[in-house]
Amino acid sequence: METLIINIPEKKSELVKQLLRELGVTFKKESASKSVPNSVTQKTIDDAHKGIGIGEPIKDINSYINSL
Repeated sequence: METLIINIPEKKSELVKQLLRELGVTFKKESASKSVPNSVTQKTIDDAHKGIGIGEPIKDINSYINSL
């Protein structure tokens, strides 16, 4: 399976979609819902914000990355 992102003019989109359907291509709409991290990931994020396990709380992402 291969995923392609194709940018086409609005006026031509229906024509291109029709052609792709004829070729057996399926379309998947992106979900608008925001993914929610599981409980372990959320606890790890909360601990990092509190500084648990990394020495000090994360104030901003740039200082955290530079500290690595």
